[in-house]
Amino acid sequence: PDKSMIAATVPIGYAMVNGLTTGGLGGQTVTVTNLSDFRHYSKSASPMIIRVSGNFTDTGMVYVYSNKTILGINGATLNGVGLAMQGVSNIIVKNLKINKVVGSDGIMIKYSSHHIWIDHNEFWQDRDHGWNYYDELMEVTERSNYVTISNNIFHDAHTALLVGSGNYQTTDIGHLKVTMYGNYFYNISERQPSIRFGFMHIFNNYFLNGSGYTIGVTQEGTVRTDNNYFENQNIPIFTNFNNIPGAVSGASTNLYITSGANQITTPPSSWLPPYEYASALFAASEVRGKVLNQAGPK
Repeated sequence: PDKSMIAATVPIGYAMVNGLTTGGLGGQTVTVTNLSDFRHYSKSASPMIIRVSGNFTDTGMVYVYSNKTILGINGATLNGVGLAMQGVSNIIVKNLKINKVVGSDGIMIKYSSHHIWIDHNEFWQDRDHGWNYYDELMEVTERSNYVTISNNIFHDAHTALLVGSGNYQTTDIGHLKVTMYGNYFYNISERQPSIRFGFMHIFNNYFLNGSGYTIGVTQEGTVRTDNNYFENQNIPIFTNFNNIPGAVSGASTNLYITSGANQITTPPSSWLPPYEYASALFAASEVRGKVLNQAGPK
């Protein structure tokens, strides 16, 4: 089979390190057609597979408790409503569209949440409002860990993905282990992602039309990049925009098309991800075509 399709059933990377991410496997399957039921079942104490059917519009967050699979069907869309994961574990989110969550994130993963897989979703806002009108499309913060973000589309936002929330959040040291692959980012100003303190593996992603920086690594964050495709990016990889720069390796494996120079001020990191991924890796030259074909809700 096409190697890019293998990830459809099991995540690659950190969501399968030091435990497994199986979501609501073995639990009841329910289909929700309104936001009230979605909020109710998401807070269930039991494992559950929640099929989301419909186009829901509201404000605020749906709080997702542990051992859940959230599965969008038939183009299910959350307008103005995000998903919050706080102090929970073992959650899978697939095939949802989430947009324009005013004052918050499309998906918020915080407070030591772990073993989360975010796969084949679409996130967007707009850049017509000020930078503080929305928060990020996604954040992984406050000691969260073992997260895989794969095959999603992130677009039309000032800030896409924040890993680590503050320069003084030293309790994040030893956490924030995140894998990111097969994603398509376009029309984003910055933070695709930005990372502090944690360890992040970024491979086979396509970044198009970035006006600020693409991957920002600061406050002793560590990033391994493999075979990404940067197109029309102002600064693809950036380490020196904060008090303490981070460290990067693998920058030479990426393709840079009509993009500015990397601004990497630190020696290459020797850190490598603690899992096998070579069998899923494809050439940087193939990334654009494969990601455009695979990313987003199915």
